[in-house]
Amino acid sequence: MAWMLKHWTRPLLLSLHARTARIPFPVAEPLAFALALLTAAALAAALLRAARQRLLAPLVRWLRGVSWTALLLAAALALTWLPAMAQPVETPPVPDADRLEWLCGELIDALNASPLAFPAPEESARLAPEAAGLTGGAVKAARYPEWMRAAAVSGLFVPLTGEAIVDATASPALIPFTAVHELAHLQGVADEGAANILAWRRCMDAGGAFADSARLWALRYAMGLLLNADGAAWQRMRDKMKDPLAQVYRCSGGEALAHGAAGGLPRLSPARGDYAALVGWLADGGG
Repeated sequence: MAWMLKHWTRPLLLSLHARTARIPFPVAEPLAFALALLTAAALAAALLRAARQRLLAPLVRWLRGVSWTALLLAAALALTWLPAMAQPVETPPVPDADRLEWLCGELIDALNASPLAFPAPEESARLAPEAAGLTGGAVKAARYPEWMRAAAVSGLFVPLTGEAIVDATASPALIPFTAVHELAHLQGVADEGAANILAWRRCMDAGGAFADSARLWALRYAMGLLLNADGAAWQRMRDKMKDPLAQVYRCSGGEALAHGAAGGLPRLSPARGDYAALVGWLADGGG
């Protein structure tokens, strides 16, 4: 699978990305909408014919067509993405409460000392490919971000089109790291935890708003884990945040963890792996 990843998956993803990058909007969105509309229209027509003929044959034909379409899409996705999905990944252990508090303190100190000046989402998307080491690449804002908000995702990588997509209506503080994370998938990293770690490294090298965005994402993960491990320690770290950071943290969804709404927080593209592996990696001396 390593050979396939190097000689098939990565070149294919980059080739798809280069072609779709010329189009200013995410190609995946209209393709998905068109497929959904065609499926619904075909179902309506099948139901009408079935009612008129009083037979199930039109519905059976519709179901067969849907099954073949799903099978072809699954096969295309497997050929494109399976070698990346099959790569072995080591997940760092979850740190204990003391180590989590230490990590949160380090992240908070760095963010408290920062001006926390984040570019507009469109500018972050424009700068992200260079930060990710993919000069000439592209990150696109969703044309219809409502579906991303409904799914509680702030970014998505689409292997079939090679596109990295972000929700430009999300907090500007989240966009730089999100964009670099999605571009990590373009480089053949399927696991979410591994993509987070690679994105952290790239953002730290880029510095500025990208480094602060990475620290904020790591802080959100770490604070969520700390809340579950030690509520008093979580409160100490929350009180340690100065007003500018506290406001950014709240606007980026961090406060929702305090109300048990972790499942509704904006997250990165849904795939295998543990996003919070970044926390274990940092607490273990990574970064």
